[in-house]
Order: sequence, then structure tokens, then C-alpha cells
Amino acid sequence: MKIDSANVNVSDLLHCLNFVLRLTGPSNRCGSNQLFGGKENCSGFNINKYIFDGMTVREYQQMIKQRFHEDDPQFSLTKHLKYDIEKGFIELQG
Repeated sequence: MKIDSANVNVSDLLHCLNFVLRLTGPSNRCGSNQLFGGKENCSGFNINKYIFDGMTVREYQQMIKQRFHEDDPQFSLTKHLKYDIEKGFIELQG
């Protein structure tokens, strides 16, 4: 099964933990050097510095939990991934 921009809006990414990220295009995200609680803010730009082709959704979520403060208003285990899939930067294969 593949989750991409055509079907991400009807997919629950929390049920796709073993799916693999495939980087399909360069991200156009911009970032800042803002901190939240002593850690980088949980922006899509900062997240995308740490992802790699072949990473699982579970690994993606673990990285977010480890690198970003959960009280950050932008903290989300799926929001940024879903955005990047919608824009065609990432596909999930499972």
C-alpha cells in the first residue's frame, strides 16, 4: 500500500507506524533558529533536517519525541508528515 498526496487525507497515519518514508522531492520549508523549552522549535523545517529515505513512521515519531519539546505549540507526531505528503515531498510505503 502507498500513501501519497492522493489519499493522505483519508489515511490515519497513527495506524501506519511500520510504513517507510520515501523522499520524493525537495522540501520548500523555511525555518528559524527559535527555541522552545531549550530545544529547537518543532517546525517542519527542523524536522526535515533529521528525516531520511527508508525511515519508518515509528522512527519519525520517536525522533520528534526525542528532539522537540512536547509543550511546543507546533509539536505533533503526524501534522508535519501529513503536510509533506500532501505537498508531494514524501510518500509512505507499507
